[in-house]
Amino acid sequence: MTQPEELDRWFPRLPEPSPAQRLGIVVGGSLSKGLEVKLDPQTVVEGLAVGRYVVVHGRTGRRFFSIINDVALDAVNPLIERTPPDVSDSFIARVHEGTSTFGRIHVAPMLVMEGESGEPKPVKTIPAHFTPVYTASEEDVALVFGRETEPGYFYIGDPLEMEGVHVALDLNRFVERSAGVFGKTGTGKTFLTRLLLAGIIRQQVAVNLVFDMHNEYGWKSQDEARQEVKGLRQLFSTGQVSVFS
Repeated sequence: MTQPEELDRWFPRLPEPSPAQRLGIVVGGSLSKGLEVKLDPQTVVEGLAVGRYVVVHGRTGRRFFSIINDVALDAVNPLIERTPPDVSDSFIARVHEGTSTFGRIHVAPMLVMEGESGEPKPVKTIPAHFTPVYTASEEDVALVFGRETEPGYFYIGDPLEMEGVHVALDLNRFVERSAGVFGKTGTGKTFLTRLLLAGIIRQQVAVNLVFDMHNEYGWKSQDEARQEVKGLRQLFSTGQVSVFS
């Protein structure tokens, strides 16, 4: 089995993502505090999560690449919180959903893409009222992070709640500066670090000297489920990795 096949087996690809779907419209916000979005009646609040990427399609052709940082419930009449209707009748529940009661999300614009090239730029303005908001498509994510098929890019995973949308890392730019992997216990720091090291070795963009105090990157290791996973020495068995003790 070749090294690319071995890496693909270690990091299996997920199914193709679904196309972008409309979520709602912008109803308020500011550049400093973010945008308030009223969800469409057909949008399921439980289907959205903090950390998901969305795109606001501006009227001037700009696309605001944003991230959800809050999900909330709202109502036209505040008194409905104190005197909720009897929703034991499913028809009554459907009448209220999306009209007198609805969901809201708060999104923070991160980058803006405009023009034919779609090159991401810093956000210096915001879209107008009633601008539609969509889920970020694979093309949107690729414009921001790059494509794994481009030279020097390496697939490292998928965004939160967006299975099948691949995020690629520009390893040439990555190795130009110091970097670190931080997180709470059990969040996958070792796994991500091993993945980054594998990408650097595979693309041959730099040489790493790893002080492996817990023997997690050399020959083999264990994941969170105590299952054995191959280390870098097994993945690259043709001489790219040397282990010293």
